[in-house]
Amino acid sequence: MSILLIRANRNDVDQSALATYGIESIVDPYLSITKAHNPVGVARMRDALIAPGKKWLVATSTNALSFFQAELNPDELPQIIQSQPELRLAAIGAQTEQQLRDVGAVNVLRALEADSQSLAAVIAQTEPCPVIIPSSSIAMKSLSRTLITRGFELIEEVIYATEAVTHLPASVEQIAGGQISAVLLRSPSAARAFVDFNGNVDLPVFCAGRTTATQAEVLGLNVSAVSADPSPETVALTISEYLKAHSS
Repeated sequence: MSILLIRANRNDVDQSALATYGIESIVDPYLSITKAHNPVGVARMRDALIAPGKKWLVATSTNALSFFQAELNPDELPQIIQSQPELRLAAIGAQTEQQLRDVGAVNVLRALEADSQSLAAVIAQTEPCPVIIPSSSIAMKSLSRTLITRGFELIEEVIYATEAVTHLPASVEQIAGGQISAVLLRSPSAARAFVDFNGNVDLPVFCAGRTTATQAEVLGLNVSAVSADPSPETVALTISEYLKAHSS
């Protein structure tokens, strides 16, 4: 059993988590990420963070927060968090929550379900105020749309770009040759890239969350299991349990 890992980076953490269950994996990124040139947007988000009054900083992905922090001065984000008592912090999942804690956050809001709609629903229960969201060029807009309709002011800026790789991934030939047993998809963009390169192949698909699973199903992929949250540990456990249940 070889699981294909195709996200742009941090495949090593999934590989390590899968290895704890004795599951082999192959890393072959189908996506690439690059910094977006948006100094005006960075300044707009920084100004919103240090402005007086209540506001939210929302971490929708590990890449979004990492790229945003890289655009600030060293230690600027921890200083902002410490100096802004009315700044509230929200994370879409366990990994983004830990990222915020690593830069000094104490209280981090997180929804029970690790998806943008669930997080939006939780934030929407609070008093409307500015919401700062560093995002990807292809970020889904469900979070923004929900909050705008509830009276929140959105300061959302593209901080990095996500694109399919320009070369043919080596795993395409391996899939055609039956050398790969399944694929792990961690985002709707990964699902789209996988289909762009492979078509609707009859291959078990594991998804790190319901949003990704929905996109994969729309594309006609064979979604075999969906992780309750996107943490590498939960994803690996979900895959392990599926394989045990379907072993011959």
